[in-house]
Amino acid sequence: MDKIEVVFKTIKNLVAGLVIEGLFAIIIGVLIFIYPALLGVLVGILLVVTGVLSLILAVRLNKYSKLKIKI
Repeated sequence: MDKIEVVFKTIKNLVAGLVIEGLFAIIIGVLIFIYPALLGVLVGILLVVTGVLSLILAVRLNKYSKLKIKI
């Protein structure tokens, strides 16, 4: 794989992860506005999903990194 292709694929993975997290945060924000009694539950769900997405993104980006970290 060409070096520039690796850079583009890495950027694509980063952008995709950030877009998914951003859209999910907006949805949770709207739900909190509509159902304020569920604040704790919705924030908890947001944190869990964001954490899982961050781990998935880290694993996907780790295979293109020269610095190898065992996950």
